[in-house]
This record gives sequence, C-alpha cells and structure tokens, in this order.
Amino acid sequence: MVYELFFSYYDENPENDDEIIIAVYSSQEKAEAGRKKFLKQPRFKGKDEFLEISEFEINKPWWKEGFWRATMSYFIIELLNGYVIEKEKEGDPENHNIKIRNQEEMKVYQGTMDYYYDHEKFLCLKNIESGQMYCLDKQQGKIQYEANIYEDMLNFLRQRYQIEIFGWKEIFRE
Repeated sequence: MVYELFFSYYDENPENDDEIIIAVYSSQEKAEAGRKKFLKQPRFKGKDEFLEISEFEINKPWWKEGFWRATMSYFIIELLNGYVIEKEKEGDPENHNIKIRNQEEMKVYQGTMDYYYDHEKFLCLKNIESGQMYCLDKQQGKIQYEANIYEDMLNFLRQRYQIEIFGWKEIFRE
C-alpha cells in the first residue's frame, strides 16, 4: 500500500483554487506525520479539511469506473460577523447539503437547506422540502429556535431581535 497526500482547495474566486499531490508515503503513520508538517506551511495553514490522505494498493488498478469528468464545485457565501455557508456540490443539483462555520472556523451547523436570511445577530435557514426553519444565534453559535410556519419564526424574531419582517435569499444560485 502507498498513501498519497493530496491538497484540493476550491474558492468562490477560481484564481484561489489550488490542487497538488504533495507526496506519497509508505505508511499511514508517515502520511499523517507529513500532513501535520505541511499544515504548518502558509499555503495549507487553516485548510485542514482540504489536505487529504488516500490509500492505494501498488500494482492494482483502483480506477474501475471508466472515464470520469470532475463535476464537483465548491462555493462559500460570506455572511455578517465572520460566518460563512459552505457548499460542496457533487454533480447532483438536488443535493442541498451545507455547512456553516463561524469566525473561529468552527462548524456550527450541517444539514440540508435551500434559503437563508442573514442578520448581524442571527442567521435563519429554511428547507423547502420539509418547510423546517431554524434560527441560529451568532453570538451563541447554535440553533435557538425551530419552526415550520413563517409567522411563528417571525414572532420569535420580533420578540428576540426586534425584527419586523425578513425575506429569504436562495443559497443555490444557478
């Protein structure tokens, strides 16, 4: 077996996209040690999830699907107060899985969502299939309220944040 250390980073701005095979190691342990070493370099620092190790058996074909065309795209929606919505789209237009990170780069939400409303104090999310809505408090970094009726969410926002009206923005723009 060999262990390939690979970096693959995609940004809203294609000029920042970065892909490189860094090294191939003889053991998982050596690959992990190499990964830790490379994570300290400026090019890779803070991008832990984009530096991956893949295992391959020597002299055995691993590519059995035939020709493949990369269809994966990646985007980030920058929100107020350092929050971001991340989406890795795997060629499936119906896949609406997102991740939300705070200013400390910590994941605070992961799930299927279609719409959002961004405010400096909170973030609202909506799944159109289920109708479920969530209000994430940015100061606390967690979901504070769930509803499936717009008026219920609006009443909560009025009481908690003194918001009179809000409108949704689509996360997935074609």
